[in-house]
Amino acid sequence: MSEKDSGARNWALSAPRMAYRALATGIAVIVMEILAALVALPLPLVPFVTSIVLTVSAPDTQAARPYPVIAGHMLSTLAGFIVLWSLGPGELENGLAVALAVLAMLLLKALHPPAALDAFVVTSHGVGSEWAIMPILIGAVMLAVYGRATYWIERRLFD
Repeated sequence: MSEKDSGARNWALSAPRMAYRALATGIAVIVMEILAALVALPLPLVPFVTSIVLTVSAPDTQAARPYPVIAGHMLSTLAGFIVLWSLGPGELENGLAVALAVLAMLLLKALHPPAALDAFVVTSHGVGSEWAIMPILIGAVMLAVYGRATYWIERRLFD
């Protein structure tokens, strides 16, 4: 079993490779917290921790690739705003927004499961439309670049 099969078989990773992925994940979370503090954005409105974990710890999975990361977050955010603007906030609306987000990601082959949280945040917190740009678009692009960069470095170090 090759380490290159790590998306489906993470147990086959070497200890140094696991440590590298864990460290790279932790660094990304710290940077996210620092950036959120710099722009005075409350952490509950920065839905990237699970995306960071997936993108950095399972970089060779389809959901960790740049297109699903960026498109998934944008589609989910849009789904949240569609529901919020048409139905308003509420528990039922939260579920509808997440369902619409998942449908959009599946239809456009952009499934990034952690991104569905964006739709929930929009309808449950009633964030403004500027939230789609900062933190979502900027954060998703930064995460996609970071995820690919750390994976490139990992392959140079361990393959």
